[in-house]
Amino acid sequence: MTIDFPILIEQMKIIGTLMLIGFCWQKLNLFDNHLIDSLSAIIAKLILPLMLCTVIGSVSFSELSSGIGLFAVSAVIYTISVTLSKALSRFYKIEEPKRSMHVLMQCYGNAGYIGIPLITSIYSQKAGIVAVAYTIVDSFFYWIIGPYLAGSEKISLKKFISPITVSIAAGILIILLKIDLSGNIIWETAKNVGNTCKYFASIYIGLTIGRMSIKKLKENIFSVSAAPVKLIVLPLFAYLAVGKTGILTGDSLAMFIILCSTPSGMSLPIVAEMSNPQSTEYVSVGVTLSTILCLFTLPFMAWLITAI
Repeated sequence: MTIDFPILIEQMKIIGTLMLIGFCWQKLNLFDNHLIDSLSAIIAKLILPLMLCTVIGSVSFSELSSGIGLFAVSAVIYTISVTLSKALSRFYKIEEPKRSMHVLMQCYGNAGYIGIPLITSIYSQKAGIVAVAYTIVDSFFYWIIGPYLAGSEKISLKKFISPITVSIAAGILIILLKIDLSGNIIWETAKNVGNTCKYFASIYIGLTIGRMSIKKLKENIFSVSAAPVKLIVLPLFAYLAVGKTGILTGDSLAMFIILCSTPSGMSLPIVAEMSNPQSTEYVSVGVTLSTILCLFTLPFMAWLITAI
């Protein structure tokens, strides 16, 4: 397994710079809360789905079979990560509902806004099959298992249907039907819009950080304790489980570990709002701090897994 560190570091610098731009824009009042929320909706409902659809739809039919193994690996590692995080929760000196959301911050990542744009920048066409396998599992855990773990009484499969999962299904359908869209103006336009996901998502993250008040940060500072588990412990476990055993190798392994090393997911405050609104501020702080730390821990994890 090899990771092109110059490209990885360059991409992290770009993400960090865009986050700083977003932060400054918010502090200069160029974006109010309404505009920030609107940007979030555009990313989640248009730009990210287009990126996923075009990345997945560009995968060849012959590569699709390898996705089954990646899907199984993603499902197993995600399940183990949730189980371990849940087991660790007994040692936390925090009460519900923050305790349940703390668990989710440790194991639910930001594959959509950071992970997938990152691996597509580094590995180009190879990222498609890894993206689809991981995102299907990620979406299932986010919108079906997540609310349940956070305290919702019912599991709703309807939550699994979203622009993201529809775009994944469309991409897979394009592969299965062997539709050649190269040169099609609509397809190329969708691909170009999807390629902007990293930039707009990074700016949005910076905007979100900018509207975080110091008071809110101080009141929920314990949430940062979820970051070491999410950013270092679980990715390292994933590498030992699927890398050292030879289950995944080469670029597939590198991309999988990058996805596992992403910070706590930007959608977790939405999960908190759906299940336990009292914990929303706590989760927002934890996600923010985890995202900032990721700029340093993700390159470190990339170095670590190539060194052991």
